[in-house]
Amino acid sequence: MKKQLFCSMLFALSTSSCSKPMVDCSVYQNQNDAMYILPYQVGEAYKVEVSTGHYRKANGGVGLYAIDFNMPIGTTIIAARAGTVVSLEEQHKDWNNKDLPENYVFIQHKDGTVARYFHLTHQGALVNLGDNVKAGDVIGKSGNTGQSGGPHLHFDVQECGPNLHPNYNKMPCAQTVPITFSNTSALSCGVEDGKVYTALTCLKD
Repeated sequence: MKKQLFCSMLFALSTSSCSKPMVDCSVYQNQNDAMYILPYQVGEAYKVEVSTGHYRKANGGVGLYAIDFNMPIGTTIIAARAGTVVSLEEQHKDWNNKDLPENYVFIQHKDGTVARYFHLTHQGALVNLGDNVKAGDVIGKSGNTGQSGGPHLHFDVQECGPNLHPNYNKMPCAQTVPITFSNTSALSCGVEDGKVYTALTCLKD
């Protein structure tokens, strides 16, 4: 009975089963060697609403290590790592609640991986296609476009790309990778749901 109650509580909190696997902390890079910084400005702090690496293996790796940061519309978004802008969209209106019609910026890094910054506000892309950006450069404003339960930034990194419609999230490019942020409190296993993370001053090239 106690076990059944415990399972019910877990399901209510995470919409997952009681048999969900434990997160594999070994896949996360050591924080001292991490290539990424938090995608918002130094001194700001936001709560992680979803960190899927801690809950499930989704569709063979699609969305496995996605992170949702709860933040107001219009929050300044920065590049988490240096790279080149390979795709962007900014025409859609906030609160449209439609899958695919959403605003975003995609930045490809020197190793071929692509960081995706989703749900940006209308006219919220502050870079141009082909721009080279450094970690910490302003790239956009957060919003609530696309299929979204509320204002937030969805951040993930895919193996390659850009992976655009009609091949959206098609493997192998859709394989997402685990992310460790260098400029926040001590991390040994990625960020966790329900915790607030402050962007500190340390930046990576």
